[in-house]
Amino acid sequence: MKAEMSEPQNKTKANRKRTKTPSAVGLSETLDMRQLRYFVEVARLGSMSSAARACGMSQPGMSLRMAELETRMGEQLLRRGSKGVVLTEAGRVLQHHAERILLEESRLREQFSAREDLQAGHVAFGLIPTLAPYLLPLMLAEFRSEYPDIEIEVVESQTSILIERIGAGELEFAILSDVTSADQRRYGLQTRELFREPLLLAVPHQHELAQKEEDPVPANLNPKEIIHLSDGHCLRDQVLKVCRLESVERNLQCDQLDTALAMVSANLGVSLIPKLAVRRELQDRVTIRSFRKPWPTRTIYLLKKKGVKLSKASEKLVKVLQGESM
Repeated sequence: MKAEMSEPQNKTKANRKRTKTPSAVGLSETLDMRQLRYFVEVARLGSMSSAARACGMSQPGMSLRMAELETRMGEQLLRRGSKGVVLTEAGRVLQHHAERILLEESRLREQFSAREDLQAGHVAFGLIPTLAPYLLPLMLAEFRSEYPDIEIEVVESQTSILIERIGAGELEFAILSDVTSADQRRYGLQTRELFREPLLLAVPHQHELAQKEEDPVPANLNPKEIIHLSDGHCLRDQVLKVCRLESVERNLQCDQLDTALAMVSANLGVSLIPKLAVRRELQDRVTIRSFRKPWPTRTIYLLKKKGVKLSKASEKLVKVLQGESM
């Protein structure tokens, strides 16, 4: 008989364990920050009427709010008396946690207010190597002078790596020049055109193209003279396209645009470079020529996660970039 009786008894105990009390259900659904503020004020002042005046409401209204809170918490929180109110043990527990919650809420509001005013925040973004050394000084100098408290993290890397890091959520956006539709679909990305940058020709001062009056044509360049960037740089692919080349036809390649320009200066060949790379000191070392119209260009894009809005700080930074690149 004992064995037969134990099964329903165990079921009853299990049912009691699984059943939530009405007060617990109410607590999870209805407790809000305003109730906690009212309660903390009552606890601080020890008076319903004083707390009501401080909160801009009537004393009966405050009493009603506290009664509702006690019902939702499932315990008595306050003892009422002729000299005011005092906290019960449950009330002291709630006061301890409520004060901490309200403090954290205040700090959270302050942080987001600072972010809205661009007095705080963090921006992590990427650039390709053929943009970073020329664009960063322009865009960051103005931005940092206006928003000195924004933390800036810059990753300089090739397009494929930047795409992966945006897809993984490690970077908010990247500024680059060439993204395939397949990569956009694979990583859930979208692009926004920022500007179009002309491609120019850098040749040694003594080169015949430095002396000719007519502008050169990319397709007419000697393929064996062109110094290319190494595989993985989008500028390499763009140079092959505008020069109508199927592949690199010489062994002289390098990983940095500055290195290519140094080789041009040493009379080792010619190189196609973006306009932003042209500086006064560069023109002392090599001759810069514009191509015949229509000028070859590369399109610079902002790349970000699809459906994810940029932070306010990032949008400001991008606007500075667009202004400086025009």
